[in-house]
Amino acid sequence: MRSVVFRQWSIAAILTLLVLSLGSLNHSITAAPSSPEKPGDTIGTKSRTIYDQTNEKTAKDKVAYGGDVFGLGWYERPFDQNMGYMPFIDLQKIQLNREDANWVYIQIQVVGIVTEGSGATPLYGVELDTDLDNRGEFLVLTSIPAGTEWATQGVVIYTNSDNMMGGSKPVLIDKSVATNMGYDKEIFNSGKGDDPNLAWSRLSPKDPKMVELAIKSTFLGGQKGKFIWFPWSMAGTTDLTKFEFNDKFTLADAGSPVKKEAQLLHFNGFTVLTTSGSEYPLKGLWGVDNTPRYPSGFTPMGQMPGMGQSYEPTTEPIPRPPADVPYIPPT
Repeated sequence: MRSVVFRQWSIAAILTLLVLSLGSLNHSITAAPSSPEKPGDTIGTKSRTIYDQTNEKTAKDKVAYGGDVFGLGWYERPFDQNMGYMPFIDLQKIQLNREDANWVYIQIQVVGIVTEGSGATPLYGVELDTDLDNRGEFLVLTSIPAGTEWATQGVVIYTNSDNMMGGSKPVLIDKSVATNMGYDKEIFNSGKGDDPNLAWSRLSPKDPKMVELAIKSTFLGGQKGKFIWFPWSMAGTTDLTKFEFNDKFTLADAGSPVKKEAQLLHFNGFTVLTTSGSEYPLKGLWGVDNTPRYPSGFTPMGQMPGMGQSYEPTTEPIPRPPADVPYIPPT
């Protein structure tokens, strides 16, 4: 009887050791979690996903598909000065993930292979409104990362010294050319700043058309932080003191990537501009693509110009708003 009991306990012990061993093995092959000093190897799966318009089908005709709404600061201009297509800055899908306690991850996918645009020295990043006043406080940009390992090299964070981003009417066109300073001050550059680990970038290990950013969560208020975010890519217009562009350029000076006449449409409480059709082609403002603004951590109340129409967090992709929104000159 004792031998039977002993055998049963022996079998149980062996099974327990086996389970513990398998558990240990499983732990060893799971990607290490992040720390406040460096982003983790993996990014969560519950992301806010935005789809942007792309222009590969109309590029041969040297026009944008649409989506360039100058009066709201929405730019669909992944073209050079001669309307040559730049697929490596043509935003396609952007994801924001806040599952990690230490980091906010932003994945920026473009139409072309990122490294094929190295000759144009493109920049990828996100603008952040952290006090919800419709004025951007920070612009986080990275050059093409050196590889698929996280690094701070090439990542720069800018702020504005006068807190007047957008002039007298943030987002919308001012009556006269704004005199605000734009993004004129660096607070982080390739690991140099008050926090040497504030922001990192890498090429996606899985997708050569994707750049990934990691920004320390505490910089954005922690996991319950509230902010407005909107991604950027650029290769031509990189004078950051000209933000917001629709206050520093007239539409005639900026030009337009769209030839067709716009139809009279109202969007999200505002009636504003794409183009009348006569401003084509691009002139002073080229090599720029972005998306509308989106909230994270809160639901906007009232009208906030430039905001995308979908406010609630969702697992469904958020489409670009209507392309044809007409120009109402400032009065």
